[in-house]
Amino acid sequence: MAFRLLKSHKIQAVLFYPIFFLSKFSKRDERLWLFGPMNHAFLDNAKYLFLHILENHPDIKVFFVTEKKNLCRTFREKHLPCLYKWSIKGIYFGLRAQYYFVSAYIHDINYWTSGGATIFNLWHGIPLKKIEFDITTGPLARKYHKKSFKLRLLKPWVYRKPDYVLSTSPLVSRLFASAFRIDEKQCPALGYPRTDPFFWPTERLWQHIQKWESPQTSELCRSFSAYRHVLLYMPTWRDDRSDFLQTAFPRIEALEKILEKQNALLLIKLHPNDGSMRLFSDTPHIKSLPAKMDLYPVLPFTSALITDYSSIFFDYMLLNKPILFYAFDLENYTKLRELYFDYEEATPGEIIRDFETLLHRLTRLDTLTLSANFQDLLHRFWRHTDGQSSQRIVEFVKHLKAPESKSPK
Repeated sequence: MAFRLLKSHKIQAVLFYPIFFLSKFSKRDERLWLFGPMNHAFLDNAKYLFLHILENHPDIKVFFVTEKKNLCRTFREKHLPCLYKWSIKGIYFGLRAQYYFVSAYIHDINYWTSGGATIFNLWHGIPLKKIEFDITTGPLARKYHKKSFKLRLLKPWVYRKPDYVLSTSPLVSRLFASAFRIDEKQCPALGYPRTDPFFWPTERLWQHIQKWESPQTSELCRSFSAYRHVLLYMPTWRDDRSDFLQTAFPRIEALEKILEKQNALLLIKLHPNDGSMRLFSDTPHIKSLPAKMDLYPVLPFTSALITDYSSIFFDYMLLNKPILFYAFDLENYTKLRELYFDYEEATPGEIIRDFETLLHRLTRLDTLTLSANFQDLLHRFWRHTDGQSSQRIVEFVKHLKAPESKSPK
């Protein structure tokens, strides 16, 4: 009961503002690093950097911090160090750790113990659409630009600037500097740990899947051998929470029929916040995947990607495989969320605007190739293409000089 009350932002504000003030004077350990989850799951850049340190840097003490007790139990079953966010131990280590690695916001770990910590935001993708304080239209604009004392009081972690934001290239560093209102020097272009598996030998990739992923992931990858093509459809999140799949796939039977003729499997994975998957029932050639399944070990086994405005396509480029852009609602989408780039210039692949054209394109899967602008865009968005992102981050952080204390920003 007490722990449930702690999840109330009002209760937190009453109880923890004094702790936040004191946390700015806490003595912190530069070899103690805490990691926060992505959407309450073991995913994304935090996951792969965390595992890399565990396996290669015994001099660094790491913990994964979560407010989901079932996730903590899963960690302990795998003998991984984990802290429950609201436990005495979780608060203690929150006050002692010098480095917080978060997937989005400081509250991924614990804002109230972060006063003197160095915040390294690993973020969750190269942005095509505008993010954070660069958002000026749509439902999210009010969150960042409305001067709401109540919101800033109850959710201060949304407005505290990170000390560092992980980037992938100088171009991306400029975008993050603007979105988070920090200096470009605070956005080191070190690459994304979640893409490191793209460069592993197949044997090592399978070892990772068997050790750290679910049996479901292993079974999925083994099933691919029955198909000539394995396609992945990953659309982005819609700010208006629209049930867009009905528009995207108005005739599922026709889609299934073409996939059968091509002996192709279509995997569909939505954003973790999206509940639209109820439209689909699995068929022999269409399979919906759990929202919190980690697909990064799976991506190297796929043939091509189909997406829209999701940042997944930037990562997928590192695999040097074809990408189709199914932008059936481009005009409506950009009314709600502005883009950083001209869509046609920034997308390395064929743009498809309606369902009938998509069906026709799927009848010619053998003709899929890389686009003419592929290599140019790859070099614009990725400084490094070597699978060493995790190691670069460790070396970067080890060379930082932690300040004695920090003031709220």
